[in-house]
Amino acid sequence: MELTLPSKLLKPLEREAKDANRTLHAHILKKLESVTPPVEAIDPKVLKTGLPQLVDYLNRMPGVKVLSSQVTPDAYWWVKLTIDLENPLAWNVVQELGFVLNDASIHHKLPTVFKPVSPPPYLNGGPREFLAWVIESTYNYIDPAWIMKTIEGYLPRPVDDLTQWRTEDDSN
Repeated sequence: MELTLPSKLLKPLEREAKDANRTLHAHILKKLESVTPPVEAIDPKVLKTGLPQLVDYLNRMPGVKVLSSQVTPDAYWWVKLTIDLENPLAWNVVQELGFVLNDASIHHKLPTVFKPVSPPPYLNGGPREFLAWVIESTYNYIDPAWIMKTIEGYLPRPVDDLTQWRTEDDSN
C-alpha cells in the first residue's frame, strides 16, 4: 500500500518521528496501532446495543438525567447528561464518575473521558441551568455496556439506593 500525505500532515509526522528517534514508517505504524482496535473488536452492533444500557444505568444515578447520546459514523460514542446541583449527592456523582472514567487505573485507563460542557456563560445563565457533562469514548468500537459494567463495579450498589452513597458527613 502506498500513501501520499498532504504536507500539513507529513511535516508534523516527520518532526514527531525524528523527536521519537524512529523512522517515519515506524512512527506512523505506532500511531495507528495505538488507535486501531483488533479486528475481532470491530462490531457496530455492540455499540447500538451497549449505549442504551449505559444510558439506563446513568439515569438511575442520583440527580442524573441523560439529555442525549449517539454513536458516531466512525464508531465512537458519547452521552450528554445533566446533574441536578440541588441534589445533595451531585458532587459525589461528579467525583465518582470523574474518578472511574478518567483515572481509575494508571496502568489500564478506560478509553473514556468525563468532562463538563457549557454554552458561553456570558450569553446564557449559570451552571444550575446550563452546565452539562459529557462522557465520550476515546477509542472507536469500545462497548458502552463494558464501560457501564466497569462504572458499576466502582459505584455504590444498587446505584439508585441513596443509602449506599457515602457523603462528606459519613467520613467524619
